[in-house]
Amino acid sequence: MLKLIYEDSFEGFLSAIHYAFYSKEELTYIGTDTSTPVDMLTRIVYIDTDLVKYNKVKDAIVCKIDPYALNKIYTLYLSNYKNKGLLCFKYLKIAFKIGSDIHKHLHLHEVRELDLVERRVKLEAHRFTGFVRFSLINNKFLYSSIEPDNNILELISPHFQNRFKNEYWIIHDIKRNLASIFNKDTFEIMEMDNDMYNSLRNYNDEFEDLWRNYFKSTTIKERINLKLQKRSMPKRYWNNLTECK
Repeated sequence: MLKLIYEDSFEGFLSAIHYAFYSKEELTYIGTDTSTPVDMLTRIVYIDTDLVKYNKVKDAIVCKIDPYALNKIYTLYLSNYKNKGLLCFKYLKIAFKIGSDIHKHLHLHEVRELDLVERRVKLEAHRFTGFVRFSLINNKFLYSSIEPDNNILELISPHFQNRFKNEYWIIHDIKRNLASIFNKDTFEIMEMDNDMYNSLRNYNDEFEDLWRNYFKSTTIKERINLKLQKRSMPKRYWNNLTECK
């Protein structure tokens, strides 16, 4: 039995998938967690990111299936699905045989599961276009911290690029120590450490106070429906909402 550990990037992800297709051993895990337990019958292989192998897999997906399949696999990579590497491998084994008709075969577990993961990630990304709350830092740039379940920074950034195209802004995923930084031209996903987060998280500007007062003044206590509120805005996101602080 074999466990593959890849470097955490989409290029590393597909490099591991390339290795998996040429391996003759039974695969039990494809991921980034080096702490996964192993037994005497299991071998661990650490996969180096190889851009040649990455491009071979990427081109094969586009040519033998279609670009939509590549988009779904990238969304899978961005997800927090427990064993996305193994799901991707099993899905591609089937999809390379069926071709572009794979999307119609929802009776197959791998196809249905990938569909569900894609929906969850895109639904969360859609929610966060409304959940992000910015603070104005020193009248220079907008800052927001978020804690999404999935790695959605790249999915939500185009929305804010269009909406705040004349501003400098940072959307910080504190769970993954990543930030989308926009400089009035384009956004870039970069690592951001906890020191930067600690210096920014307690910053309070006048617009935050205005928003809290507005939220409080428009709330009708007799019509508060916590069940509906939690369904529309899940409680796990409340920590980063200005009106809930």
